Parts: sequence; C-alpha cells; structure tokens
Amino acid sequence: MRLRAAYSHLRRSSNWVLSSFGMTSDQYVLLTVLAQEGEATQQGLVRRCYSDTATVGTMVSLLEAKGLLTRTPHPRDGRARSVKLTRTGHALAEKMRRGSSDLRVNLVGLFEEQELRTLIEFLERLAGAMRPPARKTTAARSRQPPRRGKPSGKADDRTSHHL
Repeated sequence: MRLRAAYSHLRRSSNWVLSSFGMTSDQYVLLTVLAQEGEATQQGLVRRCYSDTATVGTMVSLLEAKGLLTRTPHPRDGRARSVKLTRTGHALAEKMRRGSSDLRVNLVGLFEEQELRTLIEFLERLAGAMRPPARKTTAARSRQPPRRGKPSGKADDRTSHHL
C-alpha cells in the first residue's frame, strides 16, 4: 500500500505540474523517452514507458495530432511504425523538463546519496520481478498444461503490507 501511495502522490504532483503545459505525466514520460532515444517503435515505447499497447497507441495518436511527433513506416519491419519527436515536440519536452525540475529536486532531496542509489536499485529489482511474462502465441498456450495451485514465491502477508 505504501508503494501505491507513493506512486499515486507522485503521479498527482507530476500531473499538476505538467498540466500547465497541457500534458500528463504519462505523456511527459513518452516525450522524454523519445527525446533521449531519438526514435522508437510503438512497442519499444510500451517497454520503455512501462505502459501498455493501448495507452501508448492512444498517446501517440494524440501527440501526433498535436504536431509533437511523427510516425513513419519502420525501415526493417513492415508491421512497425517509427515514432520521432518533431521540433515542436523536442522544444516542449525540454520546457517540461525545466518546468518540472523543482519536483525532481524535492524528490531527490528526500534521500541521502547512498539511500537514493539503494532506492533505485530496489525499484529496479521490483520492476524486474513484477514484469508480466511474455505473451505466448495461441498455439503455444494450447500446448501448455493448466496451472495448478498457488504461484511460488508468494510474499508473506506480514511483510507485503509494508510495500
């Protein structure tokens, strides 16, 4: 519950700061990833933004309509589309980065340097452990025996409520 509370408060604070730019925290993350990487497929954005296909697809369409990014056919994968920021998108991403710096400074200021490194390490560990399994094709699923019983590695109820 504490992890959920921290995420919820951070998201609300971020959305409040970014609303002055007409953007949400999810849109900021997507623009930031593109600003850092230069170009990505929509599936690459799904992975890098820790989002889902529908959400990223909707955001890409919206941001494209606003003139902040473009989609073009991927040069090697005929099914994929390459997504890139426009000049306007780059400028907005930079304005949002500067405009949200106080929020980031306040977050980092909550921790000593070693605590922050440890927190980041723990969050990366959690993200890796909680990553959903890769989707299997219909044919592969039909060959799998049904799962029985409880999943292994269940957290002890006495400790899991502290997250």
